This record gives sequence, C-alpha cells and structure tokens, in this order.
Amino acid sequence: MSEYYLVDVKSIKSKVARSQFSETDLETLAQSIVNSGGLLAPLLLKRTGAESYEILAGDREYYAAVRAKEINPRAAEMVNAFVVPQKLQEAALEQVSALHPQPTQVVKTASEAVSTGAVEQRLNNLESRFDATLQEMKQTHQQAIKDLQQQINGLQEQIPAKIEPLELLNHANSVELLEKLAIANIRAKTADKIIKGIEKARKQSPFQSFSDAINRIEGLGIQRMITLLDAWGNR
Repeated sequence: MSEYYLVDVKSIKSKVARSQFSETDLETLAQSIVNSGGLLAPLLLKRTGAESYEILAGDREYYAAVRAKEINPRAAEMVNAFVVPQKLQEAALEQVSALHPQPTQVVKTASEAVSTGAVEQRLNNLESRFDATLQEMKQTHQQAIKDLQQQINGLQEQIPAKIEPLELLNHANSVELLEKLAIANIRAKTADKIIKGIEKARKQSPFQSFSDAINRIEGLGIQRMITLLDAWGNR
C-alpha cells in the first residue's frame, strides 16, 4: 500500500531534465506554490534509500517546488508525496496515465526524433534563464553603485567644512583662535595679545576685510597677517 508523507525537497531526484519544461510555466507554478504556502498536488515517489527518493510522476511539480524554495525557502521545503512500493509502481503509473493522458506524438522519420518544438522549448528556456540572470546582475550592480554612493556621502560628511580666514576672525571663540594661531607658530603672550585684540575689535563691528582687521587688531601687522593666511590656507 502506498504511504502518504511530507518529504524534504532536497531528498528527491528526477530523471527528467529540467529543460524539458517551460521556464515560464515553472515560474508561474512556483509563484502559485509560494502564494498558497506549499505544493497541493502530491508527487508519486519511489524510495531509493533511507532518506532518498526518485520521482515516478510529478517531475514538473517537483521542479516548480525547487524554484519555489529558491524564492521562499519556507514555502516548499517539504512537499506532499505518495511513496509507492515497488510492487505497486506499475499500477500507480497506469492510474496516473489514465487520469492525465498525454497527447500522442508521431515521429515520422529518424531525423525528426528531436522535434522542432522541443528545440524551440529548450531555446526559450535558455533565453528565460539568461534574462533572469541578466536582471539579477543589473540589480546587483545598481545596489553596488547605491552602496558606494552612500559610503562617499558618509565620507564627505566627515570632512570638516573649510572656514574662511575672515569668518574665523569674526566668529571663532578664544579656544579656536588659540588653536589657529598655534598653526602659524604664534603662541603664548603674543597669541593672547592678538586674541584680546580680535575680541575687542569685533565687539565694535565685524571685520570687513583683512586690511580692516590689520588696522584694528592690536599686535597684528601686515607680515603677521600674511603668515596667518599662508598657514591657514594650507589646512
């Protein structure tokens, strides 16, 4: 008597080549399996080992289940199947043949053994697979470009914005001014004097130009301003 099981798809093998079936049909059936939560029609299997099986009937459904598992591993991990003992296999296949009769094919000559329709079907399958692979490559490439752009944007955000020297004189606090003066090797009392001069002068009004700053900041002459601009311009 045949026994009904839930069988792991990975333990099933088929002797019929996948190329015998339309990739479009397999994809449609696979999507249906995913949407319905599993393969509803049971496969007919024969046992080939303790945990291995071979298909007696249902090769198309099997390949669709394999595709469904690729789409969603949980959707077709297990499939419904009747495991038919050897003595009942012939009778089971006769029943399947009676329930699902195949159209009669007439082979006119030996050269026509491989029909034009079969060749076209294989070519269509190859074209479908190629298109699917190309689409996946495009999506991967687009995602890689997107990820790279996000990394570039992240790096750009980490680059400190350049502050113009005149803006620095008008808005930097004493600590920032002390750091900037140190870049130009202006330190200690000289730096303190210049900072006090900057803070005192800009309380009256912002500096309009470097000449204005030189005239109004005590301790900051033309040569020292040139030194500052040169040092700050290299940072």
